[in-house]
Amino acid sequence: VIVGGGFGGLYAARSLSKADVKITLIDKRNFHLFQPLLYQVAAGWLSPGEIASPLRTVLSKFKNIFVLKAEAVDILPAEKKIILRDGEVVATGSHHHYFGHQEWAKTAPGLKTVEDALTIRRKILLSFEAAERETDPDIQREWMTFLIIGAGPTGVELAGTIGELARTTLTEDFRIIDTCNT
Repeated sequence: VIVGGGFGGLYAARSLSKADVKITLIDKRNFHLFQPLLYQVAAGWLSPGEIASPLRTVLSKFKNIFVLKAEAVDILPAEKKIILRDGEVVATGSHHHYFGHQEWAKTAPGLKTVEDALTIRRKILLSFEAAERETDPDIQREWMTFLIIGAGPTGVELAGTIGELARTTLTEDFRIIDTCNT
């Protein structure tokens, strides 16, 4: 989250625009003001529109930057939140939510980072490997059963991807297990 669409805010946003992050720029106005020319507006030589550019237009080519017209009144670093004048809260980071069951975190990683994705991929592939070594069909089925907590976009996409992986990608890779029947 970047608070302020002045020179510093725009510079920070542009500098981060190629990073694999979502950037939210908050400013109480919806425009960037080129302050060095304010004296010309005061003198009547320029109109305000000539030195003010809409923030969304200035940043439109950067698809990972979101602009909020709002005023930040408090920053809660420990909670990774910013409180806005209208009482809304902007979360500056995300964390996994286990619906009051933090014990699930040991075996059910969240999916918020590249590291999380690699952990999940490893668990999925190792589960198929364990099923291939297992002789008991019931235990094989257990190894090839995946539980996804959360049916938001990420959970739904992950479920579909695991199904596609089992029914198409891995069908010829194993000799004992039938990945199509997972």
